[in-house]
Amino acid sequence: MTTNTTQNPQAGNEGGPGYEDSKPNTSNNTTNTAGQSQVSAEAKAAADAIAKPTISAEAGILYDVTNGRVLFEKNADEKLAPASTTKLMTALLVLEKANLDDKVTFSKTAVTNLESGAVKIGLVEGDQVSVKDSLYALLLKSANEVANGLAEHVSGSISAFAELMNARAAELGCTNTHFVNPHGLYDENHYTTAREMATITEYALTMPYFTDVTSQTYYTQPPTNMTSEERTVTTTNRMLLSCDDEYYTYATGVKTGSLNESGYCISATATYDSYLVVCMGSPYIDSEGNHIDYHGEMYDAATLFRWAFLNIENKTLVTDGELLGEVSLKYAWGKDRLQVLAQGNLTATLPSSLESGAITTKLDLPESVKAPVKKGDYVGTATFYYNGAELSTVALVAAESVERSEIVQVLQQGQEVLTSTWFIVTATILLVLAAAYAILAILMNRKNKKVRRVKKYRDL
Repeated sequence: MTTNTTQNPQAGNEGGPGYEDSKPNTSNNTTNTAGQSQVSAEAKAAADAIAKPTISAEAGILYDVTNGRVLFEKNADEKLAPASTTKLMTALLVLEKANLDDKVTFSKTAVTNLESGAVKIGLVEGDQVSVKDSLYALLLKSANEVANGLAEHVSGSISAFAELMNARAAELGCTNTHFVNPHGLYDENHYTTAREMATITEYALTMPYFTDVTSQTYYTQPPTNMTSEERTVTTTNRMLLSCDDEYYTYATGVKTGSLNESGYCISATATYDSYLVVCMGSPYIDSEGNHIDYHGEMYDAATLFRWAFLNIENKTLVTDGELLGEVSLKYAWGKDRLQVLAQGNLTATLPSSLESGAITTKLDLPESVKAPVKKGDYVGTATFYYNGAELSTVALVAAESVERSEIVQVLQQGQEVLTSTWFIVTATILLVLAAAYAILAILMNRKNKKVRRVKKYRDL
């Protein structure tokens, strides 16, 4: 087995790769369409060398959706009250279980079973609203009676819907999450973590129509069967509102939440590399119990987005079909080398600027391959490193098909036999034995001649 190391020179300042190799609940350092490898401990250590931003929120996580990597985290596994970001799970289930044109009939329980001061849009018992219009009220205005109504529409009761929420969370790999209601109003048994809220959000982003709703700043609902007036709901996500101080140009969604007990929370997305941020527990009340209007969670989210945009980027390590090396080829007519190509695209989240030689490649190939070979046959691997820390590995495959030549095979096999160690050792032993036999024969012949001469003299 042979190995080769090459360098991919790039100029710039030294930094470090992204912090983790995983999705919020799965592992994967880089994107590789043909297969992925785990990031090494060394790579994670190298990532820690990057100067990380600071946030005021109790917990937070920055996730690269494109490459499935956590780039920053703070107390990401601490159980915290999610407030109205709970409604992301509610919306996810509604989109899975209901049709947008379905009519939701709001019960007395749905519109009244809420604590004083809970955000509502003013629906009353008997109101009928489409699922589509309800989702806008749920995700933009964060209307709590709408969350109740949707829960009853899907599961028949709020408690049954909570069971469905927990089952779906478990299916997504969330082991530190537990829901007791569809809206997020405080309950000590209602909690999740920043990491698992990122998991829930990431999945919700894949649902049809979800981002159509969460990217909007306002929506006008038509009259219901109980009122002749339209309702306009406006997003609580100030990162989308150009008139607010919290506005962030590249923000694209998703959902906010706030309670005295939870503080300010947000799950937010931004453009370019499809980054996702979750911040939980930003201060909501001061030490004297007074409300704080400063939305630290949104400023924290913007800080993490800016840090990612300015300091790290997705770099292509290799593209599918790219020539990476060659290997000795046997038993082929007129050809003794076989080129090998990368099988799949491979990218990694790395510093925007890299020093020359920061990325190296190590080829793991056999000393030779024997024809026949088919195009695309597995031959070996290429492993990429950042400053000596392993990033990921891609398979290497044959660039072409090569037929076997029987004549060349016989000749090369004959040469292999003649030059093989066992043949040389055997031949040497035989030669030694032959020489010993010859010497012995000569000695015996001389002895016999001497005996014959002595006998002749005696006879005289």
